[in-house]
Amino acid sequence: MPQPGSPVRRSRPTASTWCVTAAALAAMLTTAIVRTGSPTMPGSALVVLVLLSTAVLSLRTLRPVLVLGCVVAIEVCILVFLAVPDGIAERTEGMGAFQPVPLGTMLAAYTVAARSPRRLGWGAGVAAGGVLMVAGLLAHGSVTALTDLVVFYLVVTAAALGAWRAGRRDARERELRRRERETGEAVMEERLRIARELHDVLAHNLTLVNAQAGVAEYLLETQPQAAAHALRDITRHTSRAIDELRATIGLLRYDAASPARDPDDATGPGGPMRPVPGIDALDELVESHRSTGTPVTVQESGRRGTLGQHADLAAYRIVQEALTNAAKHAPGMPVEVSLAWSEAGVRLRVVNAALAAGERRTAAPGTGHGLIGMRERALAAGGGLRVGEIADDRFEVVATLPAGRSEDATDHTTASEDPGSVAPSSGTDVTGTTSVTPEPADEGDRP
Repeated sequence: MPQPGSPVRRSRPTASTWCVTAAALAAMLTTAIVRTGSPTMPGSALVVLVLLSTAVLSLRTLRPVLVLGCVVAIEVCILVFLAVPDGIAERTEGMGAFQPVPLGTMLAAYTVAARSPRRLGWGAGVAAGGVLMVAGLLAHGSVTALTDLVVFYLVVTAAALGAWRAGRRDARERELRRRERETGEAVMEERLRIARELHDVLAHNLTLVNAQAGVAEYLLETQPQAAAHALRDITRHTSRAIDELRATIGLLRYDAASPARDPDDATGPGGPMRPVPGIDALDELVESHRSTGTPVTVQESGRRGTLGQHADLAAYRIVQEALTNAAKHAPGMPVEVSLAWSEAGVRLRVVNAALAAGERRTAAPGTGHGLIGMRERALAAGGGLRVGEIADDRFEVVATLPAGRSEDATDHTTASEDPGSVAPSSGTDVTGTTSVTPEPADEGDRP
């Protein structure tokens, strides 16, 4: 592994390193024996230098650049002081008059290039080969010029092989990092999606339960029958919340490609309680809010078209979140829901009236996740979203969602870029929390 702050990868010698070093020793001793053209035992000084070069090479993975410098110095000594006589060199030009040079330098240059950035690896190889070539020329002149040139090319070729290996390794590492990054982004996207589902499911149902509890408390003494009906609604909403929560958590437990173990198991991917409602479920959604005493009117214009899966779910969740916010911040006040259909898709508009000035109090704290989730859903479906206060102290949520043919678009645009989105003439594009109509001073004074 590369050391922190070092461009060169360093590691302790391994078993394979020792094996390669042993092979290099055998090759250098063999070439030293036959360098005169016939088998001859090399002198003790040459053997010592070969053994010293091998010992240094055994540490090449730990200190690649330092080892290359030491090996080059040892082989320069062989070239200058232990080369074969010029007469023998002329006869053995093809055999390589300077053997065992440059075998040690080749191995060290390969190691440096394989463990260093491209520029450093090539530079080290060229420099090492150049030093050996110049040393040979200075020591023996033109007699061994061809051999000196061959030595230079052999060292540079070894460095080129090391640089090629380093390039392949770096490419594999870049690919691995890219896959890890894509996996992390996919995991984060899935977490955000599940977080939105949990928020939408729980916030909606718990808000209705809270409203029904207030109604039941208010009517308990004066209208026991109505209070009992409100309590039954609480039971219904809590049961629904539990079912949808179980189905959402089930998405974490099962792979979408694997069938549920039990066809009636709601937590399985094929279970009947999977939370994918759409436009067709808006009537039930509106009725659940009307049961809490909130007057909700629905208007629909144009011929109802077909939305893609993402846009259909986004439409339901956006209306659900808008109604939940209205019930939370302005309970009992009228809410208008309108759907305007066209060939391009649907334009959703949810407007809720504010409480009277005397009934307001400081707005309840919130995380803003609901508004952010609405915008993310709209953008993910290829549409846009705008929210904000309008005339007469009312709060407005407007979303535009494309028809089914736009569902597979890969380049989703923002609300200002989508031709079907609403121009931001009023309100704000939701990028974080947005102020909403304050809550009343006493939730028990709900009509």
